This record gives sequence, C-alpha cells and structure tokens, in this order.
Amino acid sequence: MRVLVTGGAGVVGKALCRELLSRGVCVRVLTLPGDCLAESLPPQVEVFYGNIADYVSIRPAFDGVDAVFHLAAILLSTEPLNFERINAGGTRNVVSACQDAGIRRLLYVSSISVTYPVLTPYGKSKLAGEESVKESGLDWTIVRPTLVVGDGGGVEYNMYAHYVKHFPVYFLPGGGKALKRPVRSVDLVTGIAAAGLNDEAVGKTYALAGPDVMTMAQMASFILKDEKVKHRMISLPWCIAKAVAGFKNWIGGNRVSKEQALAGFLYDAVPEIEEAVKDLNYCPKSVF
Repeated sequence: MRVLVTGGAGVVGKALCRELLSRGVCVRVLTLPGDCLAESLPPQVEVFYGNIADYVSIRPAFDGVDAVFHLAAILLSTEPLNFERINAGGTRNVVSACQDAGIRRLLYVSSISVTYPVLTPYGKSKLAGEESVKESGLDWTIVRPTLVVGDGGGVEYNMYAHYVKHFPVYFLPGGGKALKRPVRSVDLVTGIAAAGLNDEAVGKTYALAGPDVMTMAQMASFILKDEKVKHRMISLPWCIAKAVAGFKNWIGGNRVSKEQALAGFLYDAVPEIEEAVKDLNYCPKSVF
C-alpha cells in the first residue's frame, strides 16, 4: 500500500510518516517547494513538491497512490483570506486530485475548533474543508485533534507555554477557566494512522484528545512545575482582554490575530473520545 501525506514534512507529518512506515506502508510526502524540512524525513519516504493552493502543482503527487492523509494547512495568520485560500481551497484541490487520480480513501485532519460556538476564520476554513470532504463521494474519515503537546509540539501549545514561562507575572483572560483535553503528539499520530488505515472508520469523524480534562490555568501550573519556576497568574476580565489589542502580541506576536489568540481562552474543547477508543483502539496517555 502506498499513501500520500500532504504537509508530511511538518512536526506531526514527519511523525506520521514514521508511524506509517512502521506499519509496513509505503509513504510519499507532498510539501512546499524549497521546504528544507523535507531533508529530515526518513530516507524511505518519496518527496513531491507543490502548493495545495495550486492544483496543477500538486496533481502529479497523487498518481499511483492508494490513500491520502491530508494534513497540510496553516494555523496562524493575521490575514483571513489565507485561511480560505489554503485550508478551504487547498482541501478542495486535494479532493479534486483524489477524484481525478482515482483514489478512493481520504483522511482529513481538521481541528476541534470547528466545534466552537463562534468560529474564527481558521475554524471556518477547517469546517469548509470538512464539508468538501464529506461531499466528495470518497471513502473519507475526519479527525479533530485538540491541543497538541510534545515531540516539537503544536504551534498553539508552544506559544502558550512560551508565554507562561516568559513572564514572571502573566495574565489569563477569564482566569484561564476554559477546559481542554490536550493530547500527546505521539498519541495523535497513532490515532491518525489508525483512522486512515481502518475500513471501520470510513464515513466517521473522530475527536483525538488526551484522557485528562484541565483548565488553561491548571495547564499553566503544570508547565511551570516542569520548568521548576514560580510565576504569578492574574485573571484578566474579558471586557479588558477583548479591548487589549496587544494581548495577541504576548501570545503569538504578529502571526496571530487578537480574535484567534482569545478563542482558545474563551471556549471549552473537551470532546468525547469513546468512539475512537472503540474503533481505532485509541489509548492516549496523560500529557503531564
């Protein structure tokens, strides 16, 4: 079996390549032209270059492939059109390439943020991707990761951890009461691989989260404990947090909008994982 992993040179993508190879799967990666991260991929991996926002550039990578794991996306941008162009439009291009190449099986990595009551531009773009996948007529599976921790980690968690560790006194909107179920990257990767290779998963959507529910404030305490430092948290009322445009610069600098920076503090992300446990033998361990 040969599979294509879009975005396979990223942190999660590389780990997924290793996991698939360990399962005896031949792996091909699609990554951006000039991406130096492709040099660190396992030598068995075949590399194609293209931009998912440009259909013509990616189409050759789909020939001779049995299944596609679609990870390529952007998480951070201050320009909403980038999310539409790459996440939503890119996913439509991947669906079209699968159809044109005669590929039936497609695994799409979405985001738990599509379940937020009010969607950010990023969440809207990932939800649009889900809709394209569901309407494709392909044998699809969708996974929705929560906050990813470890092995290089997810971008959102890394920004949060850096913020908490960097300031002796740090502010958390709403007191950091939003609930999360962070997931270890190694567990996320095994869940993605199992979902994409299991016929039982066709036509289903799975949340891939860790076993523990915790608040953002509790997560900060774990981070600081690991660092063996003591910083003071001050609760920031929402009316102030929403008015302080500079807050997003503390969290993510110029890469993230204020709206996206605040969303993680505002909404809970504690999905049930029982279906993934039953169908995929998904057994995540505690992050901290």
